[in-house]
Amino acid sequence: MQRIIRQDIQFLRGLAVVAVVVFHTRLGIMKGGYLGVDIFFVISGFLITGMIANQVRQNQFSFKEFYFRRAKRLLPAAYVTFAVTAIVSSFVLTSEEFRAFRMQCLGAVTYTANIVLFRQGSYFGGDAELKPLLHAWSLSVEEQYYVIIPPMLYFIPDRWWTKFAITAALISFTVCIAAAFWQPSFAFYMFPTRAWEMAIGSIGALSVNNTRLGKLARLLFWPSVIALVVILFEPVGGIHPGFDSLVACLATFAIILRQPTIFDAPLFRPMTWAGDISYSLYLVHWPLFALTNNLWIGHIPMPVTLGLIVISFLLAWLQYHLIEQPVHHAKFGFTWARAGMMAAISVIVIAIPSVAILAGRAPLEMVSERRGNTGLGANCVSNRAFNFLRECATSSTPTILVWGDSYAMHLVPGIVQERGAEQIAQATKYICGPLIGVSPLSHQPGAGQNRYWADGCLQYNRDVLKYIANTSSIKIVILASVFDAYMTDGINLYSAERGEYRGGVAATVDALQMTIVKLRALGKRVVVVGPPPALKWDAGLCTERRLRKLPTFGRYKNCNIPDRDYRVFRGNVLRFLNEVEKKLDVNVITFDEYLRRGDHYVTAPTDKIWFITNGHLSYQGSRDIVRGMDMVPTAVATAR
Repeated sequence: MQRIIRQDIQFLRGLAVVAVVVFHTRLGIMKGGYLGVDIFFVISGFLITGMIANQVRQNQFSFKEFYFRRAKRLLPAAYVTFAVTAIVSSFVLTSEEFRAFRMQCLGAVTYTANIVLFRQGSYFGGDAELKPLLHAWSLSVEEQYYVIIPPMLYFIPDRWWTKFAITAALISFTVCIAAAFWQPSFAFYMFPTRAWEMAIGSIGALSVNNTRLGKLARLLFWPSVIALVVILFEPVGGIHPGFDSLVACLATFAIILRQPTIFDAPLFRPMTWAGDISYSLYLVHWPLFALTNNLWIGHIPMPVTLGLIVISFLLAWLQYHLIEQPVHHAKFGFTWARAGMMAAISVIVIAIPSVAILAGRAPLEMVSERRGNTGLGANCVSNRAFNFLRECATSSTPTILVWGDSYAMHLVPGIVQERGAEQIAQATKYICGPLIGVSPLSHQPGAGQNRYWADGCLQYNRDVLKYIANTSSIKIVILASVFDAYMTDGINLYSAERGEYRGGVAATVDALQMTIVKLRALGKRVVVVGPPPALKWDAGLCTERRLRKLPTFGRYKNCNIPDRDYRVFRGNVLRFLNEVEKKLDVNVITFDEYLRRGDHYVTAPTDKIWFITNGHLSYQGSRDIVRGMDMVPTAVATAR
């Protein structure tokens, strides 16, 4: 078949899968390695459309045979990977991660993983690296295309195929760009916003005999090769899918249409060999990395990362030769008995995590202890605008307002418990700190903090200030945030007056000063609460692993935070808080002294989980630590 003998396509597959694997090492070598998936999408659209179109034109297409061949080609290697991953995960993952994995496994087997993962968070989010079947989202999108494209080609007259594919691609691309601003995760994961990439491949398959396109492809071949390599190493960034994806897809389109023979040369054989095993390599590599990310607390050493790469290629080669190819080329066709056997195997693979959970591999109490801390409730986490809800306060006449991002939310359970005669209200929005007139604006790929979001953050804080001005009972405002979003490389500040500008410690101090001045002009007293000590690992996950005696590795496996490492990781934030206390005449409450033990900070001094992801307090941690620090009396006494 064409997809086997064309070495240019095998080279592109190899380049795509190597890019993805290298990106997942977190070594920073191929910053745009995630675009390898976009290359795969174009190739898939090209191959599947070309095959179906030829069969339909020859009146040889059979839906039953097509889907059976797809299952025969894809399912054996996938099911082996999913089943082994499920079994190993039951002994490696913590409770919350394993219960999330159960849904990932269901999504992977039913090819709805993109929908499941969309509901579980962003591909570029911090917890994504802990999901062993995260990569199944792209397989699901491709399979959804395989469901749509056969009836399209079968029932639509062939003279309309190309026009239909172009129209579908343009509509999908438009929806994708619009969704990337509104809901980046939706744009990343969902079929309607990704179909344009496979449709580009379909357009290529339907245009292989187009003379003008052929001439254009010859002209653009080397620029396309160069653009593809450059974009994999140095993407432009911003919304994703967006400009980088478009460049990757169009470059792949041009290379495929050119049908070059240069990649037949021995020089390119290592990459075309990677293309041969690309499906198995894509399947096996990510579970290895994700499971290691769960096992390892802190940065994974280079030798371990290199070992994972070697093991990934070895397992992929074995699976390709022992499972993928033998079944693919086996001489048997569709029968209802075989279809029933596939269905039964599907059910077995799906059932593995559920059986493990029933056997006690994911205690529900641990899930509860590590659940997200939203303060007085999920309804108190504002989306775009702030509207006061009675359930988000202990009284209709609150005396203290807790205002900020998720690092304000996590204080609320403890403050409410220790409030005494005070009444508490909550005004919180994820990532959006309590800084009037200024919002973080990110250009990182797939980031949710884009211009649309930044405008919402500005509006939200304006609404909060109006609420404070109209609520005379409020005497004290607690401003709480991690603040680092305003001082991180790759994230700028944005205001309606100045537009986009560079952040940093000084700029963030100025922004907070504006908030404090406005609050004091309203007759309110102010106190600032900084974030707890943290590093770039999940202290709650670490604590559960320690309490349940799960296998754990890494220099931080005791779940303590060395002071030296903390001061490097939170350097900007600590400098900012120091400047705030010196220059803004405001008291800053920190957790450092309370959690310090000699040269380190504790995250789990008891058998309770005090911290959850990203250095947030759990509900239990909030109540215990706020009480232990006398935070409420201190805030009331020192607010000014």
